[in-house]
Amino acid sequence: MGWSMSQKELGYVELEWTCPVCKTRNAGTQSICGGCGAAQPEQVQFETPVAAALAEDQAKIERAKAGPDKHCAFCGARNPANAKTCKQCGADLTEGKARESGKVVGAYVADAGAVIKCAACGMDNPAAARQCVRCGAPLGKEPVAPVAAPTPVPARGTGQGLLIFAGIAVVIVLALGWLVFAMFQTNTTVATAVDARWERSIAIMGQAPVRVSAWREQVPDGAANLSCRAEVRSTSDSPQPGAREVCGTPYTLDTGTGMGKVVQDCVYEIYDDYCTYTTLQWGVINTVVQRGSGLAATWPSANLRPGEELGQRSERYVCIVVANDREYTVELHNAAEFEQCQSGSKWNLTVNSLGSVVAAEPAR
Repeated sequence: MGWSMSQKELGYVELEWTCPVCKTRNAGTQSICGGCGAAQPEQVQFETPVAAALAEDQAKIERAKAGPDKHCAFCGARNPANAKTCKQCGADLTEGKARESGKVVGAYVADAGAVIKCAACGMDNPAAARQCVRCGAPLGKEPVAPVAAPTPVPARGTGQGLLIFAGIAVVIVLALGWLVFAMFQTNTTVATAVDARWERSIAIMGQAPVRVSAWREQVPDGAANLSCRAEVRSTSDSPQPGAREVCGTPYTLDTGTGMGKVVQDCVYEIYDDYCTYTTLQWGVINTVVQRGSGLAATWPSANLRPGEELGQRSERYVCIVVANDREYTVELHNAAEFEQCQSGSKWNLTVNSLGSVVAAEPAR
């Protein structure tokens, strides 16, 4: 399933730039530094503010929509995209250079109550402030999160509980280590066959009711036990009737005007009925089994009804042997090996420390 995205516009936010002379943070649409009066350099980069609300100033929004600002080729001053002559020197802007635009400058962060502490006087300022409200000093961009609730003090006895848990873990690891060791420690012995046991089975094939799933238009007419639920079948990059909009984290694009366009990447999930129903399919509907003791193994008989057939056959053979007054079960691979399990025949066994047979063969 392909996922195509659309870009949803949420609004505009004023960006900011940092004066290379005095390090004052300035509003993006401001072309003169508020701290030292220096002109904004042509190569300055706009940045996202620490936190901000969406802009409501229509003049700034319309300027952002008009296109990136142009820098005068003669004096470098910033001018709106639709300006014909430089506002500073009056030069023709035909040769002006448009600022780059469309670059992602960061995630959009709404004001959530964070503050910025002034390095000069220690005053807490709103996250959107660029100069200290008390002393006027330029502020950095490191917000201080609102005070969180105190971390609960662990209840007494927690340390003892951790020690108990660690002790249990050590015991489990040691037990597993012993188990692995015991599995690989083996010894050999000679055993005597005392019984031969077998089991043979045949699958019966036929039409059996099964539950299958499909989109509603793929369900055959008259399907039994029909039940449906809404599931995502496809996606679209544009709104569709009944579709659910799913959007990512808002982020800000540089418009080249000191304003940023806040957007989200969205996808529209289109739902359809996904249904489950009962139908007849060819498969195993029964299994007949016959078990016995001794070397005369036989296949079970099957009474087939119309439309049924015999399916896959399977067989299992074991030889029961005794060594040192202990009985062992030896799994055999086929009927030819099974025929060697004559009563009183000798078998070479390899047994691990857990008492399981890991290898067996008739003694020669």
